[in-house]
Order: sequence, then structure tokens, then C-alpha cells
Amino acid sequence: MQKVWEELKKIEAEAEQIQTDAQDKAKKITIQAQKDAEKLLSNSRTYAQEESQKLYNNAIAEANKSREKKLEANEKVAENLKVQAEKRMDKAVTAVINAVLEETHA
Repeated sequence: MQKVWEELKKIEAEAEQIQTDAQDKAKKITIQAQKDAEKLLSNSRTYAQEESQKLYNNAIAEANKSREKKLEANEKVAENLKVQAEKRMDKAVTAVINAVLEETHA
């Protein structure tokens, strides 16, 4: 009977050791999972920041292109208006001179 009792104690000690080892492994796995999750989250933030910066830079570049196109179009319109004004300048000067001369003769 003593032998059976000692064998049971031995089995119980082994079972406790297995349980302790399993708890240690579970803790280590949990800690590693937490570290992996934190690393993944950090990488995700970095990726999101990089993508956000790319989108921002693309938006700025697109806005600059649009602004340049509009500026070029406005410069063409301004040049066209200047040419038209120069063409009409002689007529305007003549009309002003005639109006002044008519007032002085009247």
C-alpha cells in the first residue's frame, strides 16, 4: 500500500509540474502575443502615416497642377484682353480728342 501511495504522490507531483509548465507556457505565449500585437499596431500606424503623407503630397501636387493650368489660362485671357485694348486705344484716344475739341468749339 505504501508503494501505491508513493506512486500516487509521484503522479500528483508530475501532474502539478505539468500544470505549472502549462501555465508558464500560457503566460509566455500571452506575452509574446501582446508584443506581436503591439508591433503590428505600430507597423500599422507607420504605414497609415506614410499612406496619409503620400495622399497629402499627391493632393498638393494635383492642386499645384490645377493652379498652374488655371494661371496659364488666365494669362492667355489677360494677354488677349491687352491686345484688344491696345487695338481700341487709338479709337479711344481719337474719341476723347474729338469730344474735347467739340466742347472747346461749342
